[in-house]
Amino acid sequence: MSVPDGRRGRLALLGVVLAGGALLAGEPQPAGRLDVNAIAAQIDAEQDHVSAPQLARWIRDGLPGLVVLDLRPDSEFKALHIPGAEPATLSELARRDLPRDATIVLYSEGGTHAAQAWVLLRARGYRTVYTLREGLYEWVSRILRPRLATDATPAEKKAFDAVEPLSRYFGGLPRRGVPRSEVPEGYWTEAGTVDRTDAPLTASHRHAIRRRGC
Repeated sequence: MSVPDGRRGRLALLGVVLAGGALLAGEPQPAGRLDVNAIAAQIDAEQDHVSAPQLARWIRDGLPGLVVLDLRPDSEFKALHIPGAEPATLSELARRDLPRDATIVLYSEGGTHAAQAWVLLRARGYRTVYTLREGLYEWVSRILRPRLATDATPAEKKAFDAVEPLSRYFGGLPRRGVPRSEVPEGYWTEAGTVDRTDAPLTASHRHAIRRRGC
């Protein structure tokens, strides 16, 4: 799978950090804080992202210390955001003090901002940092609009059954029995893609989401 916030993008950004020396508006980092090999290994092992279903479980279950940050413009945040998320900018994160034991999840709209923020926070010494795998699009497609094909495999049915109650909890509209053409290949696998063709939400979606505190 190739996504804008993926492995190559983070490794490239890490290179920029190293080439530029000190990060964060010229502020030097304490000795030993930036473990480049550990960060690169985490990226290479794809341990730097979280899926939408996993994030939904963390939010629903009240994971202690969870911080969800939305890197999109304010207007987009106000129109729709993941429940419990806070707006943030890269410049703010360069100086903002977050709890060191927090589990931090970053997302944008599938662009580079979340990847940039991930590298920035890891370089500042935050250890438990993730990006939402394909940004807000994945939240829309797998939590708010999960779909199961009429010819679904047993594995797909199992995954859908696990996500369906999460979807309803967050005001989503899960659908069973849709044509296979409406379910992108790999939709119910962690390595799959999500549907970005119909990302804009209807008024009913927004109303349902806002009932959950969005």
